[in-house]
Amino acid sequence: TQTIVTQVDALKRMVDAFKDYARNASVVLQPLDLNALLQEVLNLYEGDKRLQARLTALPLPLLADTTGLRQVLHNLIKNAQEAIETVAQGKIILYTEKNENCAILKIEDNGVGFPVGLLAEVFEPYVTTKPKGTGLGLAIIKKIIEEHRGQVRAYHCEAGGAGIEIRLPLLNSPIQGEASG
Repeated sequence: TQTIVTQVDALKRMVDAFKDYARNASVVLQPLDLNALLQEVLNLYEGDKRLQARLTALPLPLLADTTGLRQVLHNLIKNAQEAIETVAQGKIILYTEKNENCAILKIEDNGVGFPVGLLAEVFEPYVTTKPKGTGLGLAIIKKIIEEHRGQVRAYHCEAGGAGIEIRLPLLNSPIQGEASG
């Protein structure tokens, strides 16, 4: 009976994750500052001393869906927390910076990292290395970032661990202008 309950629960999580991935919910774009949103989200994790933020002092104005970006941030932080569970001195660092047309967000951890052969596929649906994972978390992130005319990539950190870099067009940048036109 316990096996059936466990399998039904796993199937429910997979159906819910697939529903999120396949959703056609309308994206509500509104002006926001990426650093301000990050600070709001990080306040929820203030008890996690392994989590550090190195945010640019420059404003990062975006035209974005707050709910979608919040989901991206929570998912990435959760993934990083899981990746450092077995690391004695585990750490997660969030960085922001600004270039000419983009806000750049990086989240890096010193956890187990991505398997070498899997790096190019981590944003594909159903690709996972987690025993209880659905393989849809990073696929959902990619979809949300693409809805914002952004780009996302995964990489190996030099000191070990994994990194995710997200580039989002700044408000009123030529890239953002393409999104609204």
